[in-house]
Amino acid sequence: MTTNTSASMSAPTDERLNTLSEIAHDCFGVETFPSDQTEARYVVCAESIARALESAYDIGLIAGYRLTRAIQAR
Repeated sequence: MTTNTSASMSAPTDERLNTLSEIAHDCFGVETFPSDQTEARYVVCAESIARALESAYDIGLIAGYRLTRAIQAR
């Protein structure tokens, strides 16, 4: 589910935004972000914020591990 919001966006940036959108959906129940607004506000509980931060941290660990393995395999 990768969507290009700009022709100049790089694939890694697009993938990060996709991942963050999935975390927002899973942890906060945010389905989509309004594209016609410069700002959107959502009320969330502290537990949801903690869960979202843990998810982002875990994804960073996995990405770092995969990158390290790929470099070592060269």
